[in-house]
Amino acid sequence: MTATALQPAVRRRLGWRAAGLVLAASALLFVYFRFDPSRYFFPKCPLYWLAGLHCPGCGTQRALHALLNGRWAEAAGHNLLAAAYTPVVLFGGLERLRAEVTGQPRRASFLYRPWFGWLTAALVIVFAVLRNLPGPLGHWLAP
Repeated sequence: MTATALQPAVRRRLGWRAAGLVLAASALLFVYFRFDPSRYFFPKCPLYWLAGLHCPGCGTQRALHALLNGRWAEAAGHNLLAAAYTPVVLFGGLERLRAEVTGQPRRASFLYRPWFGWLTAALVIVFAVLRNLPGPLGHWLAP
């Protein structure tokens, strides 16, 4: 068989994988839309449980629930970084879906630029430090 004869089969397989990813993500988003993590059993942050410190992800589950229910201000109150990076995550998911369906690489996106990775890492570190400081800033950034 030639490479061109295999191409439709590969594209079909990638299409099924993309459909599976969309289905799994949709199911997970439905769970977070329907069930409030503060009222139902969801995993708790081990760093907060063990050390009493807020990691950069603390409050993300509650923020996701609030975002899915259209409560943007409440989501920012739970985790400002997660709420601010939601458009980036959505764009990344759409880029992944596009890459799976078309077979084109995702490397052209700004998400793969070194400056964006360094910026994200710096923001996460600064956010983690600031939300654990005593005083009004730490209190405002804590979930």
